[in-house]
Amino acid sequence: MMAPLIERFPSHCPLGHRLGSRRMLVGWDNRSDPPQRIWICGRCDIVMHSADYPWPSAD
Repeated sequence: MMAPLIERFPSHCPLGHRLGSRRMLVGWDNRSDPPQRIWICGRCDIVMHSADYPWPSAD
């Protein structure tokens, strides 16, 4: 099975800052089990994990 070419991500951080191009860092957390995608807000530095994914996604 091939990986999706487009990845869904949260549209806002928990504090309401808008996420998107040049507004967040995207990374990978290998310390968690299983490893998961992380997003870091560029304004407040909050780290969001893919396992905690209740936020609306950007389309």
